[in-house]
Amino acid sequence: MSRKKENVRGLGSAIAAAALLLIASTAMGDTFSLLGSFNGSNGATPYAGLTAVGSTLYGTTYYGGAYSQGTIFSEPVGGGAPTLLGSFNGSNGSGPNGVLTVVGSTLYGTAGYGGASGDGTIFSEPLGGGDPTLLGSFNGSNGQTPFAGLTVAGSTLYGMTGSGGASGQGAIFSEPVGGGAPTLLGSFNGSNGTFPYGGLTAVGSTLYGTTILGGAYGYGGGAHGYGTIFSEPVGGGAPTLLGSFNGSNGVNPDGGLTVVGSTLYGTAGYGGAYGDGTIFSEPVGGGDPTLLGSFNGSNGQNPFAGLTVVGSTLYGTTNVGGAYGDGTIFSEPLGGGAPTVLYSFTGNSDGANPEAVLILSGSTLYGTASSGGVNGDGTVFALQLTETPEPISMIFFGTGLVGVIGYVARWRRR
Repeated sequence: MSRKKENVRGLGSAIAAAALLLIASTAMGDTFSLLGSFNGSNGATPYAGLTAVGSTLYGTTYYGGAYSQGTIFSEPVGGGAPTLLGSFNGSNGSGPNGVLTVVGSTLYGTAGYGGASGDGTIFSEPLGGGDPTLLGSFNGSNGQTPFAGLTVAGSTLYGMTGSGGASGQGAIFSEPVGGGAPTLLGSFNGSNGTFPYGGLTAVGSTLYGTTILGGAYGYGGGAHGYGTIFSEPVGGGAPTLLGSFNGSNGVNPDGGLTVVGSTLYGTAGYGGAYGDGTIFSEPVGGGDPTLLGSFNGSNGQNPFAGLTVVGSTLYGTTNVGGAYGDGTIFSEPLGGGAPTVLYSFTGNSDGANPEAVLILSGSTLYGTASSGGVNGDGTVFALQLTETPEPISMIFFGTGLVGVIGYVARWRRR
């Protein structure tokens, strides 16, 4: 599980590590680079992945900024200290946690708390900066605590909330780009899932996603299963159960899904052969997820984010595990097999505990680590791939979570 470092490591050792890690070659020949570190004033604890617009990366931090309730920042692909674009103040949201969506020259996203009822918000932000503008507030009945990013289709934004809705177990909503109260499209009820945490993936007129609990299997079954994969029409209705996790194929899938052809791919934070998490595939038409690979600690542990597909290879991050126990960047063939470590975080200047999806720009993957760095507040990093990647099929985003006990702790933390 992610944890923010309570004790910042000595500045001397951090500077020394930075010198070694700024351009550090991995065992696979790929090259890791530290791009920037957060310092509190420009943000702290980036849980979400990045959005690329030209040669600039955009993202959010859960803490930090002018009001200590989170920030929106930009980062040049060439590196440097992240630039503060806007701060959350409670009324426009608090605790942004999802990947930003760009439409024209405007960024859109969600904050897990704040707004008119304190149940979370949808906001917009100009690329040029300024405090975020409130577009809509959640009130429990239309959803509560949106932790994932938004998916755009035409002039409508779609997303999920981790709780709220008709049964209090999570909701799917829509929101006009121009703003207004979010519209409830569907509610989770346990059998079709409980607590959706990742983002939605759009395929035609259908939305796909995961819930961390619920489904057919698990401790007690019903509302306390090991998690589900579901579909939802863009026009609304109760989410349809496509597949349930049973422990061996994963537990608590909390990242977004990636689609390649007629197959969905994702990660589960726990379960599998060693209990440390899995990579799975799922037909768009449904069926229980197929195990593609299991994490064992040394190759990573607790993958909380979605996957990025480049040609015939999947890329992602694990929150802990690897050579130093502070998380990894890994690759996985579409056909399955044991995940391969591309880079292990040291917990020093390079960062620690990544739990966000990677984004590809050119032949470089970009991401965030939620802690570590020179100030202990997280980092932005890049991994230059050795070979020029094949064209991307599709990339979608998500974030991650834990099991029931871990879930409660994480929920309180955020």
